[in-house]
Order: sequence, then structure tokens, then C-alpha cells
Amino acid sequence: MSAAGLIAGSFASLIVSASKAKTWEDLSDDTSFRRHNLALATTGVASSLWVRYAELVTRIPGTNPLVSHQSYSGVMQARLIGCYAPAALLGAAVWARCLPEDVRCNPLSWPKRIVDECSKSLFFIGPKNINDPVQVKYSLLTSSFLFFTAIQTVCNMPVAVIPSWTSRRLSRAFPIYTLLGAVTSLDLKEAAENGQLLIDDKFRYLSNGMKTFGGLYLGAKCGIFVDPSFPEHFKVVTQVPGLAVAAIMMVGLTLRSDHN
Repeated sequence: MSAAGLIAGSFASLIVSASKAKTWEDLSDDTSFRRHNLALATTGVASSLWVRYAELVTRIPGTNPLVSHQSYSGVMQARLIGCYAPAALLGAAVWARCLPEDVRCNPLSWPKRIVDECSKSLFFIGPKNINDPVQVKYSLLTSSFLFFTAIQTVCNMPVAVIPSWTSRRLSRAFPIYTLLGAVTSLDLKEAAENGQLLIDDKFRYLSNGMKTFGGLYLGAKCGIFVDPSFPEHFKVVTQVPGLAVAAIMMVGLTLRSDHN
């Protein structure tokens, strides 16, 4: 549930941006708006695919016939995909509508534009002013979220459960939201550099969503110590204590104030 803060903050930020715009051209000039719509579209598509193929993603190795830790079918599967897919469609449609007219009329050029924009963003992860602790904070968060997204996606157990700690039951689901966390952190870093972080409502919603994520995440981690099954049921996590501690320290940064 820690990802709920990121999702709510993202949608609230988009609502504020849309309410202030008079034309689509106003929104097309808003890099944060376009980036977040694309991020939410990606999140929706990835979540839908995870629900559809959860039984394969969470399969127990060596079982024949296939046995999985998590599986959705019938009405439950339809309901979950029915939540994620429309959100993805909305984000994608708004992102496409905000493109320059010459690009919007040429859908074949969209993948190239996405790759170009993502590649360009990677070169702006570092803070403009290393003496500004807020810029440094969000720069570190962006890098850390991307790192943990990568290891959850491409690595095997036990590394793949960090930072989510959900073991095989929700394997590969959490990187969907750490990627959204990376996008949110990058937007907040740029806002801090431009002096908009504390004065623009849309960034306040993003920042509050990030803090909500951090509070819920760290609260859940503290809760395991009163869990009678700890540490026996957390054996996968205890095999990589260094990464587990690094994830906790990374998320702890989300609770730092946005004031210098």
C-alpha cells in the first residue's frame, strides 16, 4: 500500500496542472505534466500485464504442473485489469495530445521520442547545486529508485524482493511503482532547481505523496519486529541484509523536509 501515496500524488498533481491550463499548448509546455502522464500510462500497462500473467511471474520453480504463489482469474482478474487499463489509456491519450502537432500526427515517431526524452532525463539526474540539500536529496532518490527498479526487474531471488520484501508472492510487481517514484523524484528535483518546489501546488502534492510513500513503507518495516513470524518468514530478505538496509536508508530520505 505504500505506493498509494505516489499514485494519489501523481493524479493530484496532474489535476492541478490541467485546471490551470487554458489550452492544450499550455500543457504541452509542461515537461512534468507530460512525463507524469507517460509514467502513469506505463504503470497502468505494467500492472495490467502483471495481473494477467501473475501465475507465470510468481511460479514456483520445478513444479509440474505449474504452481504459483499468486494467480488471478475470472471476475477478479477482470476487475483489476479494468482499474489499471483505463488509467493507462487516459495517461497515454493525454500524453499524445500534448505532443507537438507534427509529432502527434506521426505515431511511428513516438517510440523514438520516448527513448530520446528518457535518455535526456538520465543526464539531468544530478543536482545543479550540490550545496543545496533538497536538490541532492531528490537526485539521490531518483538514482536510488532507478537502481532498485532495475534489480527487482532483472535479478533473481533474493535480490528481486528488495526493497519490497514481498518475496515471490508479489515478485516483479513493486518495480512498477519504484519507477513511478523515480519519475516523481526527478520532477521534484527540477522543481527545486527552478524555485517552484515550495510555491506550486502540483509539486506540493507530489512531495506529500512521496512522504506518504516513505511513511507507510518505513512503518511497515517497523511492524515486522512485532510479527511473531519474524525472521523465519523473511529468510529471503535476511540473505541480502546490505541491500535491505540500503533500501530503508533510501526511503528514509523521502521524509526529509523540502526546506533547506
